Amino acid sequence: MSFAGPSNYKTLRIDKSNATEGIFAQSVEAVDTDSYNTKTAQLEGRTVRFDYYESLYSPMITAQATIVDTGDSATDERDNLGTIRDSFPIVGDGTEFITFEIVNESGTLKAKEPMVITGSPITLDQNQRQVLTLPLVSKYSIDTASKPRLSYYGIGTIDEAVKKILKENNLPFLDKNIEKSSTLDKVEGKNETPIDIIFHLSKKTKPVTGAPGFFFYETQEGFNFRSIEGLIKQGMEDYKNNSTDRTYTYFNNNRTDPSAEDNYKVVGMPIIKRDQNLLTALKTGVYNVRIQTKNLLTGQFTDNVVNLLDKNSTYLGNKPSIKPNQNETTASNYARTYSYVLTPGSLDEGVSTKITNNPAEYEPQANMRYAMLHSQIVDITIPCNTRLTVGTVIKLLIENVTSGNKTNQRENPTRSGFYLILHLHHQFSPKHSYTKLTLARDTYGLYTSNK
Repeated sequence: MSFAGPSNYKTLRIDKSNATEGIFAQSVEAVDTDSYNTKTAQLEGRTVRFDYYESLYSPMITAQATIVDTGDSATDERDNLGTIRDSFPIVGDGTEFITFEIVNESGTLKAKEPMVITGSPITLDQNQRQVLTLPLVSKYSIDTASKPRLSYYGIGTIDEAVKKILKENNLPFLDKNIEKSSTLDKVEGKNETPIDIIFHLSKKTKPVTGAPGFFFYETQEGFNFRSIEGLIKQGMEDYKNNSTDRTYTYFNNNRTDPSAEDNYKVVGMPIIKRDQNLLTALKTGVYNVRIQTKNLLTGQFTDNVVNLLDKNSTYLGNKPSIKPNQNETTASNYARTYSYVLTPGSLDEGVSTKITNNPAEYEPQANMRYAMLHSQIVDITIPCNTRLTVGTVIKLLIENVTSGNKTNQRENPTRSGFYLILHLHHQFSPKHSYTKLTLARDTYGLYTSNK
């Protein structure tokens, strides 16, 4: 059957607890409903749309449920029938949860914990019915939002600190999704929430090999702390092991109403949102930059023009093409300047001359790597595939435009190739199930030249 057909809401319900504290320490399933006076309503037959979102930019998953209520869904304190919005009532105070398990032909979508309604629903009152749009967010973001940390996590690799923070705050993760780093740093709470602490560590973290630059994000598997380098390498390896499930095609004869034969075909035309731009690349420091530092302890001043491209980096397409003058690190050949004031010993007790995690050694190169990854941005819509998550590498094959014989080159050799999923949106309605993807990659090419 087609992945784009209707999906089954195996579980879709709303729970509201009157508890004023303690509810966030456990899942709704584990709550003693008698002691917490929990009200429950089933939403399976009332939900006309469910949208689920993941993003490499976001340390939390989000969702949105659209419900049509005819006034017989719940009872109020006087046992009068009414809508869920008015009888519960739903006010978005953190005591209202949505539990879902959606079964599609491609697999099952569910969160590790019920998601929290984060605000009063958008309401449209019509004749004898009420349409509600419920904004949802990951339970873990609510759990940690009011738990600022002043903890000192010691000097060690950043991935060790990340694991410690996640474990300390009962935030779920798989070891494989917390990538090892080579960056040593002293991690302090600084009165930030656990999620914000890790989020702010992303840019300053360098993988074992390749350029610095990590993402901290949440998926169905839990939390992830992965570098651009690690995502690409792991994605390429996963593709080799499961290329059929990771290859999508777009040709002009693709149908807009897919059947089972079209499960791995793009629905509609891909939308090119961004393409390579030399001027933008120069301004973001993709090639040469000037780095200046001033050491307040020793008085030493450095001023160097450097090329930021890492020879050990892995790319989604061909290796970057660099003109000779863009590779020359001369005093007059740079497009951006970074200046830093270094304060040795400011993070250590006593007298120290050690510079911990010098920003001049990671920030310019991390900015360059993030910018390169976003050189090409493409939006596509495909039949729903719940097995996909953000950070996954897929291969996109787009029809070649030629007046010659297409049997020699059916796919566009420039536009086709490997892409990283930047944003993901599963969309479910009574008739259809689709996945919308925002894809990114750093270089052109159907065939990679990585070694």
